[in-house]
Amino acid sequence: MADDFDVIVVGAGMAGGAAAIRLAKGGASVLLLERGAEAGTKNLSGGILWGRDLDRILPGWTEAMPLERHIVRKRFGLLTGSRSVSFEYSDPGWGAPPYAGHSVLRSRTDAWLAKEAESAGANVVTSVPVDRLAWEGRRVVGVVQGGETMRAPVTILADGANSRLALGTPIRPDPRLSGAATELGVKEVWKLSKEGIDERFGLSGLDGHAEEWVPGFFPPGVMGGGFLYTNRDTLSVGIILHLGSMFGRSARSADLIERFRTHPAIAPRLAGAELVEYGAKLISSGWASRPSSFYGDGWMVAGDAAGFVFSNGVVIQGMNYAVRSGLEAAETALAAKGSGGPAARLAEYERRLEATGILGDFRDFAKMDRVKWNPRFYTEYPEFAADLLGRMMSDSEGPKRPARESAEAARKRARLSRLRLLRDGYSLWRNL
Repeated sequence: MADDFDVIVVGAGMAGGAAAIRLAKGGASVLLLERGAEAGTKNLSGGILWGRDLDRILPGWTEAMPLERHIVRKRFGLLTGSRSVSFEYSDPGWGAPPYAGHSVLRSRTDAWLAKEAESAGANVVTSVPVDRLAWEGRRVVGVVQGGETMRAPVTILADGANSRLALGTPIRPDPRLSGAATELGVKEVWKLSKEGIDERFGLSGLDGHAEEWVPGFFPPGVMGGGFLYTNRDTLSVGIILHLGSMFGRSARSADLIERFRTHPAIAPRLAGAELVEYGAKLISSGWASRPSSFYGDGWMVAGDAAGFVFSNGVVIQGMNYAVRSGLEAAETALAAKGSGGPAARLAEYERRLEATGILGDFRDFAKMDRVKWNPRFYTEYPEFAADLLGRMMSDSEGPKRPARESAEAARKRARLSRLRLLRDGYSLWRNL
């Protein structure tokens, strides 16, 4: 039976869009399928696109793509019920080419990528919820939708963490996502004038600000982080929750994002803004959420579907790895097509993931989850840090206390044992 296309790409996000563009420019017949009404309508992210991976296929993309702002400042901090402790890194050089990172709204960027793929010659079809992969034994020969099979020697899965096509198959044998290896992202977009944002955050032009927080006031046992970043005339605010920590607890994501948004460190930045968008999605949790393999007979997995969301406890990056893995999947498919041999043998994809540093990054930080999802970092440590700095910086009655005495008093108040403090510090040093 003849193939309909050289490659079928499922999912028109960053990974799928980049793959489709490279494939089409490489002369392949490619079908890009998206279940949303438009590319980007089903996509959601923390919102910062780092790196220059798109240079490989779209020279000058930073001038043409509908980006929001160029990030010049990053803040990281801890929150208690009313206090905050944070530090920030600022680099004006990030605001000039080559840019370090950009805030984006996926409904705009992903739609733009899909149009670029179409312009390059890809067949882009939206509003198509693919039913399943078409299997012949252990080989994928295409996809099935509405009882119709569309065939291709190579299928690239780029359909996100909750990949319905992979779950319960040899790619991901478990039919359900693991709560321990999956996160829930909830995001709001607030409308505020560009002038208001510039004044509130001390910005000018298209300079942007981003921050990530560890809230220490969620219900006991619930672990997660918060983020805020500036767009041109909106602010994106959200939380990322460890899905497994939500099980069996009376914690609603809508309540938790409200608690984050109304914290004294966050609320003043949203004063006078109007809520214009709300969304949620499941997120892969790095190395722990990887599939059984990244490739197989007739298939490859890229982006969030492959678990390529990186976090070292201070930064979270996903879109850059999505673009890079999508490009490497496309290069692998093109090489297989050019060799004249069967495209079913795609081991070159994993070698490319190694060569570009993707797998190395995730392996090197695989144990970071031991630190990132340590419950004490969401309870005792924010209180410890805030109390310690409060004691050291305020002018209290009586004689000044040495820093070690302030630290000891803060440790006791946070109910941290010395042994636990040493063990957590050692774990942080080893795995960060």
